[in-house]
Amino acid sequence: MPVAMLINSTTTSLQTLFWVRSLAIFGQLITVVIVHFGLAMPLPLLPILSTIALLATVNLYTGRRLQQAQHGRVVSDQFLAAQLTIDVMALAVLLYFSGGAFNPFVSLFLLPLAIASAILPIGYTVSLVILTVFLYANLMIDNIPLPPAPVVLEEIVSLHIFGMWINFVISASLIAGFISYLSSKIRAFDFQLARTRESQLRQEQILALGTLAAGTAHELGTPLSTIAVLAAELEDQLAVTSSTEIQEDFALLRQQVGQCKQILGGMLQKVELAKTQPFSLISAAQLVANVLEKFQLLRPMVVVKVPNIIHHSSPLVACDATLEQAILNLLNNAADASSEYVELRLSYTNQKVIIDICDKGLGFPQEILTLKGSEFISTKGEHGMGIGLFLANATLERLGGDVVFLPREGGGVIARVILPIHSSATD
Repeated sequence: MPVAMLINSTTTSLQTLFWVRSLAIFGQLITVVIVHFGLAMPLPLLPILSTIALLATVNLYTGRRLQQAQHGRVVSDQFLAAQLTIDVMALAVLLYFSGGAFNPFVSLFLLPLAIASAILPIGYTVSLVILTVFLYANLMIDNIPLPPAPVVLEEIVSLHIFGMWINFVISASLIAGFISYLSSKIRAFDFQLARTRESQLRQEQILALGTLAAGTAHELGTPLSTIAVLAAELEDQLAVTSSTEIQEDFALLRQQVGQCKQILGGMLQKVELAKTQPFSLISAAQLVANVLEKFQLLRPMVVVKVPNIIHHSSPLVACDATLEQAILNLLNNAADASSEYVELRLSYTNQKVIIDICDKGLGFPQEILTLKGSEFISTKGEHGMGIGLFLANATLERLGGDVVFLPREGGGVIARVILPIHSSATD
């Protein structure tokens, strides 16, 4: 189990113990007031109230320790076991001065045992069980009996039976509430652990893809250089005899080869930067401007409508070497879906930046809208593997952001990039 999750688990256990003890102290005080003053059954107030005061002092220390635990200080099993031991012994003292094992609230011994069995290793639980059984046996032999109840009250209802009923209600409510609360925390921990494992797996996949991309770039560099040299030689040889159209084709070929080499070089650079370069801050408007500039160089024939890019002021977002490429991948997907029309919108709230990439294509199947690029799912059939969507989603997750796909009114898809705001700046 990760250290952070372990700390969170022990902190939750200590928090649960703190609130259960707080309720117990409140209930003990109410019971003393009702029995001693309301029912006119005199109790030895000094030892009883002293024990409750001592228990309240321990709980105050527990609250202080809980604050330290929330700041990262680990709560040990020994500390939790000591806390429960104090609770058991304090309950034994209270029962000794109020009828011992014949007190209807004696079954409250089961509550610390239930908590121990849920949060402590078996060794500590067994030790606490032995201590509780020992104290219970002694309370059957040695105790201060409860004073007799008023005759009139006993004629109406047996106080012992009524006390047993009250005790059952309290014990059942506390145990059921504790177990339900603990179960919800366990489910939350399991969910968080699953998310952590999924994120680790995704990062491993990204690393593998980066390694593959770097290797591919190295492997393709030599053939592309050879093609460029041969194209230049052929162009020179045919410069006199070939037509203008052929010469233009050769020029285009050399241009495309050069662009391929540039892209491969950029891939290698991005892989290295992603390994070494930390996150930096960039204004949202500048981020969008950078992406647009690169996109227009790659796909000059695609018209991108930018209706509301704000230039005078925009918040800052975290950015690394892969963020621009992630948004560029989404723009390429939109252009593949509708080459005549792509719209880019920028907006933001107090906490997040929203970049909407809209197209007028056929739309995504429902499974794509649900998966959000978490798997290698493609909308291009055999012509694509969905890697672009996967990498975009993984990059945004790493930066604390997200990407969601929404159906666009009138047809098409909105790829919504959501990034957390770090601060504000003026462009």
